[in-house]
Amino acid sequence: MKFRALMQDSLYMREFQAIVATLAKLARDCVMILGSRQMHFIVNEDQSSTASPLVWASIAAEEYFPEYRMEAARPDQEYIVLSMSSASLGRALSVLRSGGVNNCKLKLQRIQFPCISVIASVLLSTSTEAREVVHDVPVTIIPASDWSAYVVPKVPNSQLILSLPTLRLLRSLIDKLKNVSPSLEFQVNFDGELNVIATSEMSTVTSRFQKLLLRSLSGSQQEASCSVDSRKASAFFGALQVANDELTIGIDRDHSIHLQIDVRQDVVLHSILPAVCI
Repeated sequence: MKFRALMQDSLYMREFQAIVATLAKLARDCVMILGSRQMHFIVNEDQSSTASPLVWASIAAEEYFPEYRMEAARPDQEYIVLSMSSASLGRALSVLRSGGVNNCKLKLQRIQFPCISVIASVLLSTSTEAREVVHDVPVTIIPASDWSAYVVPKVPNSQLILSLPTLRLLRSLIDKLKNVSPSLEFQVNFDGELNVIATSEMSTVTSRFQKLLLRSLSGSQQEASCSVDSRKASAFFGALQVANDELTIGIDRDHSIHLQIDVRQDVVLHSILPAVCI
């Protein structure tokens, strides 16, 4: 079982760090699934015991890593599946936020315990030579017999999908509306309109976004709506550390809301907010 990856571009290193930092704000632990061409991170896969949403990131290896090698334990296995502290991984990668990082290696190895070693080559302002900054993040290797509990989630089949050019206003709005109502209703329609509705005993607050880009329409549906836990919605938006501002919202009527941020073409951050009964 082997894994090794190398990042060299400073922008890509900061993006990778921001993705992990987002996950670290949402959950104590995360699952890392390493494939031959793609890497996935998943947090909060068990939705029965958490107030945070299900979130996962899918990263095409060729986007960030000019060198990427994964060898599973057996030839018939396609993945390496690891569990680790998302906070520990986030702290290990925090060095990538600073300037002067020439490259960063990720390596699965066993020292006294299995770990992902984060090895950053950093050029200090007081020296002309780079030095290595190493953090060893302990991991648990998930055996293949347990992989069924750690499957990359599937994107729901949404009836309507809209794209918001900026999520800053929506993020601020949801942060305020979570104090008005325990649930939020999202309504979208064929005309490119999104309504976010918070209802309490005293009032109903409706916020409307118009002239949005219609990304997809399933069948002859002209509108779709779904009510979700306001705390889970707020947790997702409040945790975001990525610089990208465009958000795609897909609604599977009365079942779930799918939120998607394309950090770049094959680097995508997803969240699913399940429907709640009102």
